[in-house]
Parts: sequence; C-alpha cells; structure tokens
Amino acid sequence: MTALALEPRVGRGRAEAFGAQAGSTGLGGEPTLDALVSGVWEGLAAHASVTCPLCEGQMEPVYGAHALPIGGCCQSCGTRLG
Repeated sequence: MTALALEPRVGRGRAEAFGAQAGSTGLGGEPTLDALVSGVWEGLAAHASVTCPLCEGQMEPVYGAHALPIGGCCQSCGTRLG
C-alpha cells in the first residue's frame, strides 16, 4: 500500500492542483485530506485524468464490469485510489 504525503510543493498551490474548493483548507492553508481525496475522486468519477495526490503524475480512471470508474491508478508511481 502507498502512503499519502501531504507536503507542500513548489509551484501551483495544492488546492488548485487537486480541485479543492474554497473553505476546505486546513490550518496551514493546505487542503484537508478529505478535500484532497474528494477532488481526485470527483475527477475520476467524471471519467477524467487527474493529478496524482502523491507524485502529481497523471492518474487515470480504472473501470470494473460497469461503465462507472471503480477507482484510479497513477501512470507514474502506481498509486491506486478506490
């Protein structure tokens, strides 16, 4: 299992990178874990590629037997969400 690192990175803000909404930030101005994962999941559920919350690579939706995504998998680091 891969651990989720919530360390700030140089460049765009993490709230922007992961689609966190206003008012969903923690004490340090960073998105909460809930906002971070929810933003990633919303993108995957919309059948879109999203930014991986671990490495900022490209995370693609993963499909099961039905038309809706059951999770996501990062093409760079292999992190899975689902």
